[in-house]
Amino acid sequence: MGWLSRSPTWSRHRVLYQQTFYFTDTDLDDPQRSHSSRSYPRQTPPTRLRRSTVQQLPYFRQLVEVCAVPLLNFSFQIVLECGSVNKMAPRDLPPADDRQPDPGAENLFRESNIPPLRFAFLCVGLCFGLGLSMVDASIVATSLYTIGVEFHDMERINWVALAYTLTFLGSAVFFSRMADIVGRRNAFVAAFLIFFSFSLGCGFSQNMDSLIVCRAFQGIGGSGLFSVTMIIFPEMSPPKARNFIAPLIGMVISTSGVLGPILGGIFTEYATWRWVFWINGPIGFVAMILFYASWPDAAYVPNIHKRSWKDLDFLGSLLVVAASVLVVFAFQNAGHSQVENPWAKATFIGPLVAGLVSWIGLFAWEGAFERLWSKKMAALPLVLIRNRVFAAVILNTIFLGFSYLAALFAVPLRLQVVNGKSPVIAGVMMLPMLGGTGVGSALTGALSKKRNRLSETMTVGTVLVTLGLALETTVSNSVELEPKFLGFLVFIGLGYGMITASATMFTTTEAPIAEHGKSAWNSPDTVT
Repeated sequence: MGWLSRSPTWSRHRVLYQQTFYFTDTDLDDPQRSHSSRSYPRQTPPTRLRRSTVQQLPYFRQLVEVCAVPLLNFSFQIVLECGSVNKMAPRDLPPADDRQPDPGAENLFRESNIPPLRFAFLCVGLCFGLGLSMVDASIVATSLYTIGVEFHDMERINWVALAYTLTFLGSAVFFSRMADIVGRRNAFVAAFLIFFSFSLGCGFSQNMDSLIVCRAFQGIGGSGLFSVTMIIFPEMSPPKARNFIAPLIGMVISTSGVLGPILGGIFTEYATWRWVFWINGPIGFVAMILFYASWPDAAYVPNIHKRSWKDLDFLGSLLVVAASVLVVFAFQNAGHSQVENPWAKATFIGPLVAGLVSWIGLFAWEGAFERLWSKKMAALPLVLIRNRVFAAVILNTIFLGFSYLAALFAVPLRLQVVNGKSPVIAGVMMLPMLGGTGVGSALTGALSKKRNRLSETMTVGTVLVTLGLALETTVSNSVELEPKFLGFLVFIGLGYGMITASATMFTTTEAPIAEHGKSAWNSPDTVT
């Protein structure tokens, strides 16, 4: 990915990234300091804003008006509804004296000065919501075998995981847009209610059909928790806390992905697999109350222009769901079919063709939607795809996420079926991956603290995951577990942590500021 660092677009973006996120505390306390006295990384950016421009513009107004490129979806974001963004590089700005101030700009781009204690409680509520939504994507990994045995249905157990993931992806656009209509707080609370209500329904399911249906609706709520968190966090963060938001989100996401199988194994072994879902009820309810109680007064909430339901791109949203579900359904159905040569059957070819047509129709529709109704809210903003940095990161997370999640579900199943381990032992044996994930996330944040090294950390993370997965193929299929099997998980976890944190920070810096809810697709868990 070295070509990203050499592109003119990325060079201009890096100036913004450094000027936006790496002021010292003194700079933030005194915004009127001269531009030359600000603290920058060792390599001073080649292009700087004029001193008068820096003094005149508020912190986020500077980010919006200067950026020549859409800033990115991860994990993770400054969402302000701002209409159009002027695509001008810093050197293209007219002299400050010729610029006419916007009377409403001060309210629209004002910074959040929420009291620290209230912000801390708000962060706890948001992190619990985000963590629960990500944990439930993988918590069933160590419970699938037990669920299949109890319901006497081993062929469809994968749909317990897939139902959640597919609706999670398909609902991300809807919830990010709903937050623009009903407000951030109301959208988050609605997502919480859907999530823990259907979590309880999953726990009380008496057959595989009802469990899969409840998991699908649970995924809708989890998608809302994820998407709206991506919007609220950067929007409500005080200036001094913004440096830590992206690493915090990346750590929550990457850690939750591996913590899920461990918790699932513990509940399945010492209680019942139903507690895998029941536990979301009390935890989700307390987190929702904490979030609602800590939501700040209107004086601390940025003025975001609310939209109406008629601005939603309903057809585009349906095409997103159809394109995602049909392709996955085709491969899942063929992979578990008992008939001879299932890949040539209509049950595979039909959904696959319909899914591919839906993808083509989605891009065609979004292109027409952008031209005809540019003021409305597109389901898939093509500005995200046109940004080659964003597109490269998305492709990376698609291939990386597919491989990682395959390992995340295959490893616990192998440990139980082949090696005869209990669910809790299978979950505990995932700890090397969990530890590596946490280290990788923290390492990425530390390396990019002084200078933007996201391209390098994402490349290294990809290599580590590929190396770990390749080494796992050398493990024998004997009943006796080889120690190197667990050692190779460290490479996978370390690389995944670096990938997730990098993708999250790319989201913060690459997506257009009005599109961060949908750019959350950039998370490997969400993309796959």
